[in-house]
Amino acid sequence: MVFDQADLRELAAFADEVGVLSFYTTMEPGTQAGRTRLRNEIAALRQELSADPDHERARLAGLRLDLLEPRIDELLDPAGPGLGRALFAQVAGEEVRTEWVQLPVGDVAMLREHAYLLPLVTAVQADRPAGVARVGRDGVRLFDCRYGLTDELEPVTFDLATAGSSGGESTTLPRLSRGGIHPDRFDQRVEEHLTRFLRESAPHVAGQARRLGWETLLLVGDPRDTSVLSEALPAGTEIIQVDAVLDPALSPPEVLEFVRPVLDEARARHDAALAVRARDLALSGGNGAVGLDDILSLLRQGRVEHLLLDDAGGWKAAPPKPVAPEDLEEEMIELALEHGGEVTVLESRAAGELAEAGGVAAMLRW
Repeated sequence: MVFDQADLRELAAFADEVGVLSFYTTMEPGTQAGRTRLRNEIAALRQELSADPDHERARLAGLRLDLLEPRIDELLDPAGPGLGRALFAQVAGEEVRTEWVQLPVGDVAMLREHAYLLPLVTAVQADRPAGVARVGRDGVRLFDCRYGLTDELEPVTFDLATAGSSGGESTTLPRLSRGGIHPDRFDQRVEEHLTRFLRESAPHVAGQARRLGWETLLLVGDPRDTSVLSEALPAGTEIIQVDAVLDPALSPPEVLEFVRPVLDEARARHDAALAVRARDLALSGGNGAVGLDDILSLLRQGRVEHLLLDDAGGWKAAPPKPVAPEDLEEEMIELALEHGGEVTVLESRAAGELAEAGGVAAMLRW
């Protein structure tokens, strides 16, 4: 099952009266580096607990760590699923949750009041749902890409006897034959049939984009063909034409790796535009806000629809603020998710739009 925004919102409410132990690891194939890094993080956490002035809390957390050893071994099993893995356990309670994504999440061992969310938030929002359509002479192959995983959908095939198969239905045309047709006229008729097929495929492609919530749709192929399909698609999803040959033999994960640079660039542009919009709305008195103090207040009121944070921690509190920056960051993320909002951690290029606003902005519900 794919980890998504709904899972993040559930984890935002995962708490305990003593604390929650959060573990993250990135298990690269063919290496034990992830296991070693997490074990080092756990050793460092035990050292912190030994110096904790709250001796009872430290004692309970240490006991819980001991009991969790079998679950930690499972988390570090090379045969387990996911590149990025996470485990969350209540200290006083008994609930334990494990999650995985096909994305790196770093290596962390931490004790907090709530589940530590930043690594998962960063991974999930950086690989939001997108579609890839390989457009060729044989039809349209569709791929759903999200959170590091890719699935191939039912293709829409084309041959010289059909005009299209939108939604799985075909319209039969007179079968083309070279007999008695000048070669130039035959090639022209092939192009006419292909153009008609691509136009008739557009509603099916658009329907998949709506159903799967694609933020971006890449059309990969000859520009003469991708332009026909692009022009027939309705407005809504961002459409990007990619002039490239996508090898039919590529597996779905290989398709994702092939288009990842284009998707990353599109997401960076999208995030930068979102940051500019939030900032401009705030400055014009609209449904936007900037600045940590104002946004913390709005988060507690449940008014934030979309929280935007500088990934480098460029946001800052107005002094005096006797709270560690990482704790404020987690508090903002938890509050946004608990009230049904979204969180985007901006990479440096997009975050630059908020440099004068303290590195934090929000789109508001009202």
